[in-house]
Amino acid sequence: MFELKRKSIHFLGLSVPLLYFVCEREVIIGLVGIAVLCGVLIEVARLKSEKFNQLISKIIGGYTREHEQKKVTGATYYAVAAFVAVVFFSKMVAISCLFFLALGDAAASLVGIQFGRHKLYGKSIEGSLACLLVCGVVGWGLLRWVGLAGAVAATVIELLPIPIDDNLRVPVVSGALMQLCILL
Repeated sequence: MFELKRKSIHFLGLSVPLLYFVCEREVIIGLVGIAVLCGVLIEVARLKSEKFNQLISKIIGGYTREHEQKKVTGATYYAVAAFVAVVFFSKMVAISCLFFLALGDAAASLVGIQFGRHKLYGKSIEGSLACLLVCGVVGWGLLRWVGLAGAVAATVIELLPIPIDDNLRVPVVSGALMQLCILL
């Protein structure tokens, strides 16, 4: 139940790519920039003040993992990744890589918890296949072959045990690969 509650936050993450479909780049940069600024300020205050951390934990505690109580939360990493994506990637690449995180990572987690039997790097292969399927459908729908390459990158980078939060690494790595494919 906890993971389902946590993954509901990923669906809030859909707001950035969905808004980017209908809003100008500058508007999205402004909105996401404000989110990054607020997130960083809250994180600094939370990590410097135990009382403030306890207050924030009461508000968002049901949506964070235990290790996030004393570290930067995934939401702040997501805001930073969204900012990087919108600033440095083309519109469709940014939208795609943010969808990969919001939908693909959620699919990996939910399917992995429910059906995961075979593990690789501590994650279920079934969850990774769900991530690949969801990201593949999104990638093909938005950017065809380039999107499929991004979907594979998102799935691999989500699976690998890299000590960088997946909310940052999935969109940045998959977006960078897709942008590179477009430029070549």
